[in-house]
Amino acid sequence: MRKINQRLALIVACFGIVLLLLSVFTGLFQQAWFVFLIALWLFVFSSCCYRLTPLFIARNPLDKFFKREQQHLLLFTLSGFFDRTHGPQWLVIDSIEKIQCNDDQCTIFCSEQHQYTIGLPASKTELMYYFNGLFTEHEKQIIIIC
Repeated sequence: MRKINQRLALIVACFGIVLLLLSVFTGLFQQAWFVFLIALWLFVFSSCCYRLTPLFIARNPLDKFFKREQQHLLLFTLSGFFDRTHGPQWLVIDSIEKIQCNDDQCTIFCSEQHQYTIGLPASKTELMYYFNGLFTEHEKQIIIIC
């Protein structure tokens, strides 16, 4: 997720450079729609930069994305600007066969041939530690966490 956020920030910064050059070398800065476009760019760029800060990671712990009920696991994903979440996606814990953890993402494989990939601001070791604490011993024997 961090690599994707860095690339997005770089792309948005390049758009900002183009907008800056257009405002310096043309008279577009006097147009209301161009000023609105610059304000929109500033909002998007601030969102991209915010996602690269430690504050973003601190405000988005893993328990914000995974909620456990009796027999269900609720999955939430980040969407939109800043800290907005989308979801939940309901999964029956008994249907989960495997959880594959990678840096900045997690893939959950279910028995119904479904696969859910979630981008998260966490390392592989943090994800594995979180999942080992989330499930009971019996569930950990059934679910492969790797």
